[in-house]
Formats: sequence, C-alpha cells, structure tokens
Amino acid sequence: MKLIYKIVIISVAGISIGFALVTFFTKETTKTIHAEINLNKVTNIDWKDLQSLDLKSGDIPLDLKKINGTTIKIPGFIIPLEDNQDFVHEFLFVPTPMACIHVPPPPPNQIIHVKMASGKKAKMSFGPVWLIGKFIISESANKFTKTYFEMIGSSTETYMQQ
Repeated sequence: MKLIYKIVIISVAGISIGFALVTFFTKETTKTIHAEINLNKVTNIDWKDLQSLDLKSGDIPLDLKKINGTTIKIPGFIIPLEDNQDFVHEFLFVPTPMACIHVPPPPPNQIIHVKMASGKKAKMSFGPVWLIGKFIISESANKFTKTYFEMIGSSTETYMQQ
C-alpha cells in the first residue's frame, strides 16, 4: 500500500510541477509577444506633450512617462549636426523652422537629440518631416544645447498633415 501512495504522490507532484512550468513559460512567451506588438505600435505625439515637462522642477507628467521607451511619430524640423547636405546620422529635432542652436536656442523641452539607428540615416530636409523612432526621456547637455529628450531614429517621412 505504501508503494501505491508513493507512486500517486510522485505522479501528482510531477504533474503539478509540469503544469507550473508550462504555465510559467506560456506566460513568459505571451509577455514577449505583447512586448513585440507594443514595440511595433507607433504613437503620434505633439510638441505640446513634450512642453508639459516642467523646466523649473524637472517634473515629468504621467502622460509623458507613459511614452518613454516607446516608438513615437512627431512632426518637426531637422537641425543637422553634420556637414553632409544629403543624409545625416545625428541631428537636433525642433518644432519650428526658425529654431536654431544659436542664441537663444529653444527650451530643453522643445528639442530632441536624435541619433539614427545603426545603419540608418535621415534624408536632410529644410522643410517639415515626420520623425519616427524610440523616444527616451533623458536630460543631457552637449556643446550645442541642453535637451531633456533623445530619440533613436528609425526613419523620417515627408510631412503631410494627418
């Protein structure tokens, strides 16, 4: 009789452990799939959203925190940080065509420092463009200006109002 109890207990334990492992790996796979789907989602944002970051206190509103690390699409203008007239890898992105890194530059919550993803370049344009890429809230300063935002650019598109 004791042998039967041991077999039943071992079988139940094995089934329980197996079920737990299958459940765990299924949940992890589902999380990975949902993360990949969210990475493919592009959120249109406006410069007003970025302006909501408080320059005096540095407070970041919840709505802005929610898009940190996500792929966004935003209209604006390229200020090249390179001499190439055709394509650029690194640039500042601003909301108005007259914005400049000369005195006075736009406020830090109205400038995005962009580095295009590996192997990608943005076609240089003096007109408005849509910028698509991974948005990162990160205060930084360089020899050009201070910014609160960075992007890893994936592409630019000719601006057409949506």
